[in-house]
Amino acid sequence: MTRKILILVTTVFCTFVVSGARADTRVTVHDFYGPYADRVRDDIVNLLERQSGITIVSQAQVESTAERLGVDPSSNEGRVALGRELQLSAWMTGVVKKRSGKLKLTVVVFDGAQHSLVGRTRLSGKTARKLSTEIKDHLWRKSRYAIMFATGANGAGGAVTANGTATAAAETAPAAGAPAVSSDTTLPADKAADNAELASAADLEDDYGDAPTRRKHSAFLASVGVGSPFRSLAYSSPITTTLGDYTMSGAPMFDFNVAFYPAAPFTDGVASWFGLDLRGAFALSTPTSDRDGNKFNSRYDSYHFGLRARVPVGNHYLSAFSGYAMNRFAITSEDEGISAPAPSTDYRMIRSGIGGELALNESLRLGLDGSFLSFLSVGQIGKWFPRAQAAGFELAAAASYNVTQGIFARFAASYQRTFFDFNGQPDDAYRAQGATDQYLSVSLGAGVRL
Repeated sequence: MTRKILILVTTVFCTFVVSGARADTRVTVHDFYGPYADRVRDDIVNLLERQSGITIVSQAQVESTAERLGVDPSSNEGRVALGRELQLSAWMTGVVKKRSGKLKLTVVVFDGAQHSLVGRTRLSGKTARKLSTEIKDHLWRKSRYAIMFATGANGAGGAVTANGTATAAAETAPAAGAPAVSSDTTLPADKAADNAELASAADLEDDYGDAPTRRKHSAFLASVGVGSPFRSLAYSSPITTTLGDYTMSGAPMFDFNVAFYPAAPFTDGVASWFGLDLRGAFALSTPTSDRDGNKFNSRYDSYHFGLRARVPVGNHYLSAFSGYAMNRFAITSEDEGISAPAPSTDYRMIRSGIGGELALNESLRLGLDGSFLSFLSVGQIGKWFPRAQAAGFELAAAASYNVTQGIFARFAASYQRTFFDFNGQPDDAYRAQGATDQYLSVSLGAGVRL
């Protein structure tokens, strides 16, 4: 009797385990194309995560597996290999297009084993927010049967036809930037009324035909802006009476930033991570005066040229950079015989650090950099204080907002702080224990992303 009960319990347990395994539908939501594509993709992932029996295989896991296998996740062959390696039940992708004042979304579902097209769903909304509502309210109802049949196709090794039999789907050539399309796309007749759009995908190529193709990572970014620098030079324990602190309250400034990743137009692999980083700023000559009424002109400019490694982490980036930088500030008197209240500086340095870029949503990105400044020379301040030693750091932040797919508005701010130890001697012409030189720059501008 005990043996029979044990067998019965074991059978029930095995049945439960097998049923649970079959209920686990592994779905990946990969690249979407067009305006608000990243937001649409996030909405779909959030919707599927709330459905019972659906397991989301993250895009980051797909990309890392593609790197390990050495396959292209945008090609049909690569997706077949990834589907088998990751045991995918279904693969979802799609395109957003703006027509007649509306955002029109096409979502397509492929089976995980052969990457054969199972179905398609179309939704639309006047704004990105309304499209998100449509996804939340209607996408699961319209696409769940396609995902179920993708799961069946995965188990059978081919697409599923109306009578429930598995077939090896004949694939057709994809449109530019689009996944491969299968000709076998039928669903059961009793589901056709609720899934008419899914039951026919012969014109899928029309959905993708004029969709803008884009690589996941931008290859070229450039921006220009206007703003102002602010400076504060303060001595610590000054002994020479002519030494005085110096401040600049602001001046009209122009800045530019250029980043170019040569391999990005051709691959999203490791080679696309490395690029050139060029930035600069220069302020117009600004009149200042000391406490005695003597007038001076000041001029400021800074430049950086180096390399940056930008590592994608989902929709975000981590980066490391290093390069040659210079920061010059000149003070000249309008009257002969009058000494400047502070020495001119000409900082030459190696600027190295780490950074990150966060995608807060489809349109807004926030970049943060922190760098250490290793000084090679300091200019005239090194002549005033011949044994001066300098060290410093810089913090920078930039927020960009996509006005269109390739044009963005940008606000940037940076803070640079340099510490001096003068190592003074009694016979020096100028004597002070040290100094702190601080710069704060802000700018507002626009740029392009390609």
